[in-house]
Amino acid sequence: MSVMLTRVFDRFMPPNRRLNPEALAWIAVIVLAIVMLAVESSIAVSVNEAPVALAFVVTIIHVGSMPLSMLRPLFGTIMSIAACTVLPLLGPLVSGVPWPWMVPMMITQIVIILIIGLRAHWGVALGALLGSIAGSALAAVIIHFFVADSRSDGAIVNILIYSCIAGGVYLAAVIIQQWQLIRSQLVQEKENTAEEHSKRVTIEERARIARELHDIVAHSMSIINIQASSAPFRHEGIDAEVAKEFDDISTSARTALTEMRGLLSVLRNDEGGGELAPQPKFSEIDPLIEKARQAGVQVTVERSGEPIDHLMRDSTGLAGYRIIQEALSNAIRHARNSAIAILIRGGSSAVWISVTNDHGDGPGEAAKHEKHSRQGLIGMRERAASVGGEVRSGATADGGFEVEAVLPLSPRERSTDDGEPSADTPVTDTSVKDKETP
Repeated sequence: MSVMLTRVFDRFMPPNRRLNPEALAWIAVIVLAIVMLAVESSIAVSVNEAPVALAFVVTIIHVGSMPLSMLRPLFGTIMSIAACTVLPLLGPLVSGVPWPWMVPMMITQIVIILIIGLRAHWGVALGALLGSIAGSALAAVIIHFFVADSRSDGAIVNILIYSCIAGGVYLAAVIIQQWQLIRSQLVQEKENTAEEHSKRVTIEERARIARELHDIVAHSMSIINIQASSAPFRHEGIDAEVAKEFDDISTSARTALTEMRGLLSVLRNDEGGGELAPQPKFSEIDPLIEKARQAGVQVTVERSGEPIDHLMRDSTGLAGYRIIQEALSNAIRHARNSAIAILIRGGSSAVWISVTNDHGDGPGEAAKHEKHSRQGLIGMRERAASVGGEVRSGATADGGFEVEAVLPLSPRERSTDDGEPSADTPVTDTSVKDKETP
């Protein structure tokens, strides 16, 4: 109920201000307690002719059970039952008025049952309901045996009316509480499922990266093995000590290959057969873009800076290729008929990649019904992190989207103009801040 009232009031509040449902519930209960204190005590004195002091004290205990039930439902239950038992004994002889449940007293107790039913275990609320019925019945029995002018028939009808109304309110409170509990559990399960899915996607992407890197490293290790094992035959005059060292290198390379293949067998799965094909290189971006153009996608490519092909490791080239591939796929899914611009800038220490698209015609039908979004961005980050780079992504000012990646280049030696080798400048700062909204 407090949530519904909060939503109503929020419509009239500024966007940056929202009411707290808990605070609103407290305000409502305190205001209602003050109103019922004035009404219940005045009717107990003026209509039921109860003593003023006793009526006021018992009424305070009764209406005080309302805010007390917000904090301590069990204590509120005990105090309200005691008040419901004592208050009818203070004015039982007035004819023509409801007894033992006068209307304000009935309203107060029903509100108490409602509060306990919404905030506590259903058993505590049931105790408040049955206890109040038993207390009023006890008061009726006491008056029947000790007061000559008793109204037993009217009291029974009055108690039955209260029992029906309070019982209905109790059932409604328990149903609402259980519905809210199920709803909160469902929301929590959805959050847990989304988190587990995100973790699973990350793990699967890392496993796929490991498999692809295995193919690259295995090729290099195979070359080392072949060169080391064939060196004594390709170069004459190698003494026995050097030949043995080459043989040790060849043995170490074969051992490393065996261990890598054993580890890879754990990462392989039944669906990974297609990954045994040679992995793409960064130089194969042009055929990828050409395929996109043939499919009707508007793609432009701009290259600037220094040549990077001779400085790029195979793993870095694969990461750059996959990042551009995923950025293109995201743009096609989430911005139909958009113009996509790819910028590639090479430097002596890193390569900068930017893939930007405008809003286009909005997301496609498949993208609208995706249960888990941004998984492609997770994969791109994992790709960049695997080679020591970083990725940032976020919306542009014109409603489009941009993905930027910085991938470090290997510090291989390259020839200068005079033919002397010189080392590349190491990567100094390739960090970028992620501007993607959470």
